[in-house]
Amino acid sequence: MSSPGGPWGSHGQQYDPLTGQPMGGAQYQQPDAQQYQGFGAYGQPQPQYQQAQYQQPQYPGMVSGFPTPPPKKNRGPLITAIALAAVAVIAIVTTVVVLLVPTGREEAAPPPQSPTTTRSTPTSTAPPSAANPDLTPIVPGWQVVRVPKRTALYDVPISGWELDPDPENIQAYGPPEDPVTMTGVADYQVGFCPGDPRSYRATSGVSARKGPDDTAVATETLAKLVQLAHTRDGVPPIVETGAPEHIQLPGNVPAVRVTARVTLPKPGPCDSATALTSVVATNSDGQSSVVLMATADQGVEGALSPEDLDKLTGSLRAAP
Repeated sequence: MSSPGGPWGSHGQQYDPLTGQPMGGAQYQQPDAQQYQGFGAYGQPQPQYQQAQYQQPQYPGMVSGFPTPPPKKNRGPLITAIALAAVAVIAIVTTVVVLLVPTGREEAAPPPQSPTTTRSTPTSTAPPSAANPDLTPIVPGWQVVRVPKRTALYDVPISGWELDPDPENIQAYGPPEDPVTMTGVADYQVGFCPGDPRSYRATSGVSARKGPDDTAVATETLAKLVQLAHTRDGVPPIVETGAPEHIQLPGNVPAVRVTARVTLPKPGPCDSATALTSVVATNSDGQSSVVLMATADQGVEGALSPEDLDKLTGSLRAAP
């Protein structure tokens, strides 16, 4: 698959959320001769949009992400009290030892043995090659993706995955007037398609979407993402959507996950015939939810397995 469409919605091209203008952090340039219609396929030229008029969608009451954890309490008085109590106990024990020594004997008690102190240096379980090695992944052997805009983290495998150097970059699917956007993006097998440096086999990112509850947000976001990402030359994909799953994210945070199997009737040169797309929604405030979106080609060499897709989407959590 490669980045879907049009001059604004190119996955891999980043845009300023206030001005709509392309930002300097983009890794790839849009081809001049023609625009991408969808993942991995060149399509017909798309209409040009006035980028400067686009504003990042704002919803009343839109959640910004996971709640910020409260500051740690000052434990200084407690530590002081414990230290004073320890001194008092030592003094009492010393007095008892002196009183128990028989009078008239020149017998000294053997000196107490000095306890051996072993210092250990905290280490992260993340491999040295992982991004953000200062953070510990929930999935052993994976790496952590930061999503500062949503105060969130999630995990992806290490081998073959590339994280956006700036997790604040906004990447999008669809036209500027009604897109699906995400930040904290990670891509798998970037540039696998010859001649298309923006192609990838899987991608993931986090956003916030409007809706009354997590089930509605997950279902509606999945349907929209699938249509925008997998339509080819005006031909929509065939979608088999599973029932919503109620899951527990790390920290026993409730969430809803919806997954669909997508079949492309007219796959492009670098498209796989099938793909899996999964959306997790959580932290609903009655108006919107935080969502983690991921889509992955199937039936190709090195494809992300359904089990690993579940691990990825199930690793969404609040940042410390």
